[in-house]
Amino acid sequence: MSNFLFNEASSEQKKAIKSKKRELSRVKRELRATKERAEFVDRRRRKKRLEQEIFQLEREIRTSNERAGSEEQGVGALPDFLIIGAMKSGTTFLYNLLTLHPLVEPAAAKELHYFDNLIEEEDSEWYRRCFPQPRWEDGRRTITGEATPSYLPHPHAPERVAEVVPLARLIALLRNPVDRAYSDYQQKARKNRVNRTFEETMEAKKVRQHGKGGKTSEREDREDHVGLDDDSNYLSRGIYVDQLMRWSRFFGDEQMLVLKSEDLFERPQDTLKLVLNFLDLPDWEPEAWEKIPKKRNKNRAHEQKMDPATRRRLEEYFEPHNRRLYEYLGVDLGW
Repeated sequence: MSNFLFNEASSEQKKAIKSKKRELSRVKRELRATKERAEFVDRRRRKKRLEQEIFQLEREIRTSNERAGSEEQGVGALPDFLIIGAMKSGTTFLYNLLTLHPLVEPAAAKELHYFDNLIEEEDSEWYRRCFPQPRWEDGRRTITGEATPSYLPHPHAPERVAEVVPLARLIALLRNPVDRAYSDYQQKARKNRVNRTFEETMEAKKVRQHGKGGKTSEREDREDHVGLDDDSNYLSRGIYVDQLMRWSRFFGDEQMLVLKSEDLFERPQDTLKLVLNFLDLPDWEPEAWEKIPKKRNKNRAHEQKMDPATRRRLEEYFEPHNRRLYEYLGVDLGW
């Protein structure tokens, strides 16, 4: 009897999804044809509301399926959330914090690199085995996820993620791109993987990118993940707006939470509340904040400060890209 009731409810939900998707398509067509600002804002608001309603219905069906057949699904589960970047922006701290929540189960490793490095070698069953099966506690389902910050800039990751986990919630931490580039360089310097100063590296990168119109080839995109000094895209990784727009082609706004890394560093409690709300998790705080591993603080005492002239040049370089980012997000991040 219970299975019959579930199937009937699921059928009604699917009908509702189809109806809302038809309405969403109509609103999108109207939005593209709208010229008046007031009408544009109203239709964009309707579009977001419909996307959220569709997403919630799809999640309810998925959760019901998992609960009804959790014992028949075999080992592992697909992730509920992905922290996709950016590199050197606090993803380790946020992931360590999240996995302390009683309803969040960690993956086999924080960074699985499935959608950038391993998808051509391993199938989705391998990926599924990296995550624990959901449990039910007091009527609430546990969730799981991973954090691979190289997903955000990867040219093929958005489409790959959409094919394997189309309902996953995505979290992007964005750090001042000047500080992010310098932190990226310093990490490689500590590992003896650079042979030039930061200033020399930045000048070489600017010359090379300007000579190509600011674009890199697919070969360089692949080599970028090797980590060699000559192919480390310190600058392009900080042009966040292009990366987010690539992800937006496959995921709606309701599935993406964009956060400012500096807010996480300075006010972790406030940022945590935003993340928990985004993931539909109950409010919670760790017993001792100071015991949460903060990888970003490791070895910082040994880092040299950036040359002020270099900072000014990089701020000028990123200024137009940051301005486009603020327009895209509808908020000034103050960089």
